[in-house]
Amino acid sequence: MDRLTKVEARLQRLEDLEEIRALRMRYHRCVNERIFKEAVDIHTEDALVDFAGQAVARGREDIAKLYDFLNTNVGIIRQFPANHMISIDGDEATGNALVDARYSQDGKSIIAAASYDEKYRRTEEGWKISEMIVSIYFSVPVQQGWAGDDIQQIRV
Repeated sequence: MDRLTKVEARLQRLEDLEEIRALRMRYHRCVNERIFKEAVDIHTEDALVDFAGQAVARGREDIAKLYDFLNTNVGIIRQFPANHMISIDGDEATGNALVDARYSQDGKSIIAAASYDEKYRRTEEGWKISEMIVSIYFSVPVQQGWAGDDIQQIRV
């Protein structure tokens, strides 16, 4: 591989990384601003979304229904992503991001922490999320705190 080809490959990798990171940030912006229709569009047609086994959707149509449910059953939502790690292999990639979140539900202020394990796929429209698996570390009313046995309160 000549020098120019190596530079082009490195540039492509950096562009791919940035596009995938932007996808993750776009998702959280959509959730925080309640633009759930736009959030559906960042997934592949056959995508899987799994919120800790409590709500699972496959395909954009079911994902749209899941996001509509969240929009009507959860009050304010603010998610703060961090530590987004990505590994690219050609037209597919995997990633993990940690999320610190605040939301309200049933008149309670909730604090949560979760991990998003994802798969991404390059499509004709660019990179999309093909799988989003959310693992909840804790999700509790602020008054309770997160030191106890009953630490997963979120209901989807």
